[in-house]
Amino acid sequence: MGQLSIILIAGFLCLFAYEIPETEDIEEINTIKTLLWTFLLTLGPVLIAYIVTSVVPRVLKARKIITDNIFSDLGIYRFVVELLCLGAFFINLFIFDLPLYVHLHLLFFPFFELRQSLATLPLIISLIGVRLVFHQLNRNSGIRYSELISFHLKFLLIPLIPLLIYLTTLDLLVRLPDNVLKFLGEHSYLLIGLLVPVLAGAYIFAPLLMQFMWKTTPLTDVVLREKLEKLTEKSKTKYKDIAVWQTGSLLIANAAVAGTLHWNRRIFLTDALLQYFSDDQIETIVAHELGHIRYKHIPTYVLFSLLYLLSYPLFYSYIEQPFFGLLPKSLIENYPVVTSIGSLIFFILYFIFGFRYISRRFEHQADLYAVSLTNKPEVFISALERLAIFNSIPITVRRIIEIFNTHPSIHRRVDIVNCFIKDDDLVRRYQDYLLEAKILVLLLPIFLVIVLILFL
Repeated sequence: MGQLSIILIAGFLCLFAYEIPETEDIEEINTIKTLLWTFLLTLGPVLIAYIVTSVVPRVLKARKIITDNIFSDLGIYRFVVELLCLGAFFINLFIFDLPLYVHLHLLFFPFFELRQSLATLPLIISLIGVRLVFHQLNRNSGIRYSELISFHLKFLLIPLIPLLIYLTTLDLLVRLPDNVLKFLGEHSYLLIGLLVPVLAGAYIFAPLLMQFMWKTTPLTDVVLREKLEKLTEKSKTKYKDIAVWQTGSLLIANAAVAGTLHWNRRIFLTDALLQYFSDDQIETIVAHELGHIRYKHIPTYVLFSLLYLLSYPLFYSYIEQPFFGLLPKSLIENYPVVTSIGSLIFFILYFIFGFRYISRRFEHQADLYAVSLTNKPEVFISALERLAIFNSIPITVRRIIEIFNTHPSIHRRVDIVNCFIKDDDLVRRYQDYLLEAKILVLLLPIFLVIVLILFL
């Protein structure tokens, strides 16, 4: 799950925590005030990003305080500003009642949950604006901004589509007979259970979604296709097809695997990867993606998401609720927003730190599988270094910054591959299903049993 997706879903959690007051309690909303603050809170983080990335460096360089690029660790600066986007959205919801404004002005739209989801548009605009500002640091003038905006919008839609399907399902359920609604009200866990097939479906049908959203073409290079097919036969992994992802002026060099089931699984190679990398380098990069398949990383990510659904009720019952019970009752009644902060923090900590820790370990594991399968460690190292240069990724990243990233730094990945070359014992722990993944598989049924006992 990408950083933009995590911030956006966290915004949805904030939105779900907002309760529309009863009709008789609704006070008249100052439309001009709400729209003005929505405008300011949406563009405020974008302006801050511009000041941080453009104005401050120019001033510091003019005064000869700095001479080098202070944004070598770009990710942490962007992450902080994107958290500001979330904070501004939080204020917009609970201080200036944006969801109530949407509710009152779009009553003609009959689907309540989908109607309320429109309140996330300011957050989406703010996040994309910040990405555009930070993109200026790469100074790639050949990129068309329409394509860049479309690219980020589509990446936001990937996790958003399953969520919208879930919200549509909830909107349809309220039209069921009263006795059915009463039953669902008494067994609210069933509504949470609906997330399971939606979540699993998102991972299963991700290749079709990617091909629908982005232009893809078959791999026509006969020599390269034959080489990659022999590689997959050697790895004993199955997939349906290899597709070329057309990135246009963005010139993104990357590869990805999508789909949990072999009959629907696809390997995606970007057009820039095929154009600017040698066949041997592409072979090692694809072998890395095969490593994700070999070690079942995608199903593990599904389990990780399911574990969140099971662990949150326990967090709420045994940590969040007792903590807020210690707060003054008047504070909770006058500021109901306080009760949603714990859920938001838990979500961000779970997916930013927990998910990304596992993701970095999986990347090391896939790297070692790639060099083991192809027996071309030097070629793979050259591919990693070329990817870094081509995609403007810093080679070295400070350890404290790396915890915010889904991938280890290129320097650290190269070090692990060098350990493989030297037959260092350090790499042996990556040769099997990782301990973290085994613990995850073990925790899932345990948490499920605990939740069933406590809440049924």
